[in-house]
Amino acid sequence: MCVAGFVGATDEELIVRAMRDAQSLLAEHIDRGPYDAEQALTELLDVIDRPDVVAATHRLCNEFGLRPSRLR
Repeated sequence: MCVAGFVGATDEELIVRAMRDAQSLLAEHIDRGPYDAEQALTELLDVIDRPDVVAATHRLCNEFGLRPSRLR
């Protein structure tokens, strides 16, 4: 299985990688300044809303009995 550039990545590894990528994007956004907030949000969505990341999150939530968060 090849997930996010990793062969045989576990759900945990996939989510940690997505979090690290998201943190890097936020750091870059802070360095660039507040003028490209829409671009930063788009880039974050590209990372955390990928089908493989969403599926891994659902599997882990089910495994640990966590309820999905509700959008406000």
